[in-house]
Amino acid sequence: MKVLVTVGIFPPDIGGPATFVPKIANYFQNELNYEIDILTLSDSKNLDIEDKFFVKRIDRNLPIIYRWLKTIFTVYKLGKNKDLIFVNGLGTETTIANIFLKKKIIRKIVGDPVWERAYNKGKISENFDEFQSKKYGVSISLQKKVRNYSIKNSDVVITPSQHLKNFILNLGFYNKIETINNGITIPEESAQIFTNDQTNITIVSRLVTHKNIEKIIAAISDLNNSLIKLNIIGDGPELNQLQSIALKSDYKENIIFHGKLQRDDINNIFLNSDIYVQASNYEGLPHSLLEAMSYGIPVLCTPVGECKKLLGNEDRGYELELPVSKDNIKSKINEIMSEKNTASKKGEDGKNFVTETYSLTNTFSLYKNLFTDLLEEEHS
Repeated sequence: MKVLVTVGIFPPDIGGPATFVPKIANYFQNELNYEIDILTLSDSKNLDIEDKFFVKRIDRNLPIIYRWLKTIFTVYKLGKNKDLIFVNGLGTETTIANIFLKKKIIRKIVGDPVWERAYNKGKISENFDEFQSKKYGVSISLQKKVRNYSIKNSDVVITPSQHLKNFILNLGFYNKIETINNGITIPEESAQIFTNDQTNITIVSRLVTHKNIEKIIAAISDLNNSLIKLNIIGDGPELNQLQSIALKSDYKENIIFHGKLQRDDINNIFLNSDIYVQASNYEGLPHSLLEAMSYGIPVLCTPVGECKKLLGNEDRGYELELPVSKDNIKSKINEIMSEKNTASKKGEDGKNFVTETYSLTNTFSLYKNLFTDLLEEEHS
């Protein structure tokens, strides 16, 4: 089978799609002998880096109209000899190219890029669900219509959560929808929780507004504890602003921006972490949260998307209230640190739950069946 995979971010970028796509592409290519081409956007400095797959990179900083036209043309060029297209990003551009290609499209939906763009640019304050039903001006309304058109022209939509499945259904999508959990590789080791005087708190995230990382930094500063260290792994448009906020803290030397890291380096930080924090206003099913839980790290996160299921009424972690506030983050971190035995037990239960429910092997098997069935339907 020949498959074109489109995605907006790919290593060395950090984020859910950048974590998932290399894993599923490796499985398709090496285990199933699929021919895989990947099309992605990239920073200009990474356009020529070597990959173990065929990866076509387009400079994401090109003027928007030129970038769109170039992406559409490249999807058409790469897609001509493919059996189907697996969309993890660049959905609108792929839909336009597919008007001429007429290929089968499987699309994975992990959120709403229209909401995310508008929220991160400060154009709206509504949460994910409120945004879907509220009326807006011409620009956002047009973006919603284009989004809906693009999604509705998919043959199959995959979501990692029931919440996102309901979102797709409410758009009027009548083709096949599959809910497939994000899967991760379960590590052999667990983190050594609370074994040192220093408490290591970790975040792995794109640095964008709706992740509320500035509130986490403020909470760490207010805790007034020199033995707390905050590790921030990731990059994004909020980096400079977040660094400026951290520099104003009395504990700025304990707030470490690691930037983009290789997988082994991230895993090493997980092994030495005591608490993992995710304070997003919206998530589908974040890989980084699953990975933290797989190490047995006590997690503190908002009950958004599939995260509430992961927490299990706080049996497997700690819940942040919405809307996210600095004071609530501070209070919850204090709670975790005051009951380390309980927190460690929740971390252990979280690891067991993730191991049983979010195995990468099971996830890959479901994708294999879905791709095979769609191709058989086309040829029948």
